[in-house]
Amino acid sequence: MKIRHKTFAVIFTTLFAFCGGALVVPGHAQGIPAKAGAGSAPPIRLLDAALVAKDPVRLMPDDIAAAMTFRNDSGSDPAPTATWSKAAKADGAVPVLRVENFNRPKSADHVEVKWPIRVPIKRGDVLLARFFARAEYARQESGEAMFQFEVRQSLPGFARHVLLALTAGPEWALIEIPFVATADADTTQGEIHLSFGTIPQAVQIASVEVLNFGNRATVAELPQTRFTYKGREAGAAWRQAALARIEKIRTAPMEVRVIDAMGKPVPNARVEVRLARPAFLFGTEVDAPLLLEDSPIAKRYRDTITALFDTVVIGNGMKWPKWSGSAASRAEALRAADWIESQDLRMRGHNLVWPGDKFSPRRVAAMPAPRSELSPLIKEHIRDIMTATKGRVVGWDVINEMAHEKDYFKYMPETEAAEWFKVARETDPRAKLFINEYGMLNSRNSPNMIAEYVALVQRLLAAGAPIDAMGIQGHVGRQMRSPEDVLTDLDLLAVPGLELQITEFDINTPDEALQADYTRDFLIALYSHPSVTGFTKWGFWQGRHWKPDAAMFRTDWSEKPSAKVWRDLVRGQWRTHVDTKTDSKGKLSTRGHLGDYEFTVTAGEKIAKQMRTLPRSGSSITIQIP
Repeated sequence: MKIRHKTFAVIFTTLFAFCGGALVVPGHAQGIPAKAGAGSAPPIRLLDAALVAKDPVRLMPDDIAAAMTFRNDSGSDPAPTATWSKAAKADGAVPVLRVENFNRPKSADHVEVKWPIRVPIKRGDVLLARFFARAEYARQESGEAMFQFEVRQSLPGFARHVLLALTAGPEWALIEIPFVATADADTTQGEIHLSFGTIPQAVQIASVEVLNFGNRATVAELPQTRFTYKGREAGAAWRQAALARIEKIRTAPMEVRVIDAMGKPVPNARVEVRLARPAFLFGTEVDAPLLLEDSPIAKRYRDTITALFDTVVIGNGMKWPKWSGSAASRAEALRAADWIESQDLRMRGHNLVWPGDKFSPRRVAAMPAPRSELSPLIKEHIRDIMTATKGRVVGWDVINEMAHEKDYFKYMPETEAAEWFKVARETDPRAKLFINEYGMLNSRNSPNMIAEYVALVQRLLAAGAPIDAMGIQGHVGRQMRSPEDVLTDLDLLAVPGLELQITEFDINTPDEALQADYTRDFLIALYSHPSVTGFTKWGFWQGRHWKPDAAMFRTDWSEKPSAKVWRDLVRGQWRTHVDTKTDSKGKLSTRGHLGDYEFTVTAGEKIAKQMRTLPRSGSSITIQIP
């Protein structure tokens, strides 16, 4: 998760929304993404007949494979590849371009393909780009491939007609981009580019076309790729069932009886019942340096944390490289922990071991084979940081992304990871011990990754690892999995005796309405599943977010719709607050969400307070007015 690659700057010459999931093109037929495996053919999606009648001119060369230029300035080893193949269809074969990038170049355009335009364009011409795209694989948490589409001039200055950062999931999706030419270009000047040098990935592209409508169409008339997800609609049956399930598994009955000093019932006493700390964790990642800063922005940051969350995780300060980097960085992390504790917030620890060399202290990556000192060094680090934070951390991500990051296991057996859990348990017996992983709940490939993850966990358990919980990061890109499928995925994840928690949730999309709706539905789905015990966001403010579009608050602290969703559910509907009076028998009966409650009773000038935990079985409390 964390800062591994920067979000592209997106330059629009027209309004365009690309937000992931099922395709909805206003004014045109709705399409459903085709089921696709590696090498499968893209579906056929013909241009609307009314647009065909406007006689658009094709800009792509007749033979796009022969006319394509592949640029590789990455310096990577192995070198990126760009190959054409034929995907069989009932009515013929569709040429499919496959671009694979094995490493992470410095810039997207260090790995790209391009074509010259076959006919000139004029400034002000209205154009439409259309192509299918899918990710065969992508080495990032959402599982989505990242690439850029660009039409520009080849002359010095490289004037752009359109530049757009895009993503693609594992299913074929039609991308339609309307735009306006910003300058004249003849066939020696105009170029069409697709750039892939972002992350290690294999991307498939098919049926590329760029159509010039001249002045015979407007941007508003052309289709634009918009995405939604199944189950988004108001009154969706899955949502109604989930809300009913929440009432059943997340709430319990409470009975309050108020008596006076003589033990007699006190009718008409005011009783305020407030959920002080939910049993379910609702948390966020925080930036330790900003948390400790003395500035108006830092104060706003801290106030927002205490207003919206009950659990926090320090984003970088407790990772091994940062923790061991210097005495100053360690002291900073501990001062941040002091503030968290002073606010009566719970703290998660992230992370003890991230078994990839690039996420390790430099001395680890520099170790020569066979690295016999690596495992003892890991155990020493676990004891060091867990001793320093003992009793303050409710749960530790002991191992992060073990299914993906395997550098350490070139030098030791996989079962050695079980020993790290044992050391963690010995060092801080009260902390829950997590394994944490990505690539689930966010695409149709989720069940495959879940099967791999569950098998890994079961192997570690068999080796004696005292694992308490499985973390699912929950990074969601622009192609969103339906809530019904998310619930099915959670069933697949359930390992007897282990909790599930969402540990790093975010939705990286510029479509704020879609982001808000999916935040609502993802929260409802997760809170309704009995195996899930926590939900942590990976940041909330755009000014300190690894994926700025995913934040709930913009840089100027204005709220996005997703912030309202969080407040309405997490701090509203699911944060029980009852203020009423006892009946004639001095009693009050109600229901509340599970957790620790503060009861305040007022009878005349007298006030009494009590704290009590509400478990699944319910609670009955008697409060005596002095």
